[in-house]
Order: sequence, then C-alpha cells, then structure tokens
Amino acid sequence: MVYRNAVNTDARAIANLHALSWQKHYRQSFSAHFLDVEVFDERIRVWQKRFQNPKNTQHILLAEEKDRLLGFICSYFDEHPVYGTYLDNLHVDSQEKGKGIGTQLMCKLAEEILIGKYSHGFYLWVLTTNKPAISFYERLGGKAMDTVKSDDIGDTIFYKTRYVWSNMQDFLNLARSKTTTN
Repeated sequence: MVYRNAVNTDARAIANLHALSWQKHYRQSFSAHFLDVEVFDERIRVWQKRFQNPKNTQHILLAEEKDRLLGFICSYFDEHPVYGTYLDNLHVDSQEKGKGIGTQLMCKLAEEILIGKYSHGFYLWVLTTNKPAISFYERLGGKAMDTVKSDDIGDTIFYKTRYVWSNMQDFLNLARSKTTTN
C-alpha cells in the first residue's frame, strides 16, 4: 500500500469514494433522493473546489494499492484555537474496511501534527447515526465533546458529535497498539 498527497487529478476518484461512503452510511441522515441522485455531482463540485482553491492549511492524503484508491483523509491544520487540526473527511472503501487503513491515515495525520509542531491535537465531527464510525473513533481514544444540530451537508437537519484527540503521542501509542493486536 502507498500513501501519498493528493493532486488535483485525484478529485473525481475522491468524490466517488466519498459519495459511495455516504450512500452506505448516511441513509438514516439524508434523503434517498439526495443519496441516490444528487450526491455524486455534489461531491465532485466540493472536491473540484477544494483542489482549485485550497486553503493553505489543507492536507489531503490518499491510501492506494495498484493505483486504486482505498481511502483518504482531508484535514486542515490548526483550524480551531482549542481543538487544533480539523479532520474533515476520513473515508475507506467498504471492501477494505477492517484492514487498518483508516487507523493508518489518522496516524499519518497525527505524525504530521507532531512534525509540523501544530498546536493542540485534532478533532472531527461524526453524524450521530453513523454508529460504525463512532465505535471506531471511540476505540481509538476519541472523546465526545459536544453534539449539535446541523444542516451544513446533505438535504436534511441532522445531529453530529465532535470527537477530540488532544495528545498526538498518546493517540499514536494507542492506535499502534490496536493495529499490532488485531
């Protein structure tokens, strides 16, 4: 498996994996029409915009095998004054789940935070209906901080919870112990 920084020609593959992931995990949060009809075009627009006008703190890392996208992470360093780096997206191909790809992508982010001497740790928002993701984040030591009502994605109002990791070395130690025991 190869990990590499994304480039603008990766936008379509990222959008496709992102849309497929939403279709699988967000049926309880978004309408069938949005997920079945609109999500691919909506995600392509989002990813093309991210590559055309990237924030200077944007970091997109891909996990690939034989030029096939297996997973990706998109984050923004030092986005929040208290929680630090914002992990905006983490998605792994459903056929590849359980192989440690998501954990490795998060470890690579934690390593970048340490190397770059960015403040604090990292955080993410997860939809409260996405129980597999919540379980995954809690196994990796994520602490639920707050739950809010939102309508910033999709076509309905939903609830999302902020998960926080404040110490990168503690996170790396826990994540690495999980990958060696599985």
